[in-house]
Amino acid sequence: MANKKQAAALLMGPLLHLLHERGVDGEAILRRHGLDPMMVRDPEARLDAAVSTALLDDSLAALGDPAMAIDAARHAQYNTFGALGLAVAAGGDLHSVLNRITRFHRLISDLVSTELTVDDRTVALHFASSTDHQPHPQAIAFVMASIVRLLRIRIDRDHNPVAVAAPAWMDPALRSALARYCRCPVTESDSYSLAFDKANAQQMLAASDTQLAAMLDATLSQRLAESEHGSLASRLTLWIEQRLPDGEPAQADAAAALCLSTRSLQRRLADEGLSWKKLLEETRKMLVERHLRTPGMTVTQMAFLLGFSDVSAFSRAFKKWYGVSPSQF
Repeated sequence: MANKKQAAALLMGPLLHLLHERGVDGEAILRRHGLDPMMVRDPEARLDAAVSTALLDDSLAALGDPAMAIDAARHAQYNTFGALGLAVAAGGDLHSVLNRITRFHRLISDLVSTELTVDDRTVALHFASSTDHQPHPQAIAFVMASIVRLLRIRIDRDHNPVAVAAPAWMDPALRSALARYCRCPVTESDSYSLAFDKANAQQMLAASDTQLAAMLDATLSQRLAESEHGSLASRLTLWIEQRLPDGEPAQADAAAALCLSTRSLQRRLADEGLSWKKLLEETRKMLVERHLRTPGMTVTQMAFLLGFSDVSAFSRAFKKWYGVSPSQF
């Protein structure tokens, strides 16, 4: 991760639209913070985190509306999120879309880490700070509201989260606005999350194109690897992916391939908030999503391609990740 904390300018376009709609000179606010209005209309342009935070605070003061993020989300389009937005637009089932957001979120933010969890009742998308800089609550609320809006458009207008969580420091007025928009209470937590009914996890978004989604997944995987060329985790993910068809790769072999001792590899992974076991599991989960969209792929073939010793070991891992067996899925 770069030393300079940055995030993509994806909120700026919808925010400028909202400011203009409310009679506020948004471009003047941008210039006051040394930003070119034309530049920030590119959703993948990078903004310094401190500048972005100050800009959002100024916009809040100018509008006097704590629900600013929710209203800005109503102006969001797929291209608001750059290449990630296009991959989400390609659709698939609800679980696949949320998983795609989790996998490629790093393309739009260095400040937030995402995680997808599945339990007996819900499929939940979690957002947490990945640095010592707390993301602006308006920015996170914008992303959460945009996701809910997308699912209502592409699945059903009454498709709502079953649970939403936000940290205690979120402005109570913004919390209330988010609860009204999501149509469910917002509980206090250490991080932000959106949870959806697991029974709907396989609902397909309207007008989905799974072949296009697979192509975009491959493109975004390459972009992510290129953008994180200095990340040990991204290099190891590619190394693991190439070797899984030959069986589960050993940590010692990975360390040797990178000219590191096993202990140094463990220490550097820990610096990135990972362990060898977690990285191996995350790589396998990423590949499962890709293989599930391959026509004619069998459970046995998938187990082989993911480096499992036998089908039963793969089935146990799959049930741990998704709550059901591969055949049920």
